[in-house]
Amino acid sequence: MKKEELVTTAATTPVKSKTPADLIWEEIKDKQVELFGLPQQFVDMHCEPVPVEPSKLYLTARASAFLPSLEVALGAKYSVERVDKYIVVAKR
Repeated sequence: MKKEELVTTAATTPVKSKTPADLIWEEIKDKQVELFGLPQQFVDMHCEPVPVEPSKLYLTARASAFLPSLEVALGAKYSVERVDKYIVVAKR
């Protein structure tokens, strides 16, 4: 590919802006949670984000015991609630 083609391709490729849900996930995925009495447990080890609505982060958890641990880990900065089969996280 010629240099001119690379510049044109890069300029015309649409840039996907991050949604509030994406930003919340990036902020919380590496937070440590106290779960099952095991050391070194992190949010991304126990749940996955699901694209439902871009203004809030929807998660599917692998274990129901994860919800209280997530609430404690996120503290007062986020609201955490169970809605149907999802855990919904939003900034307060």
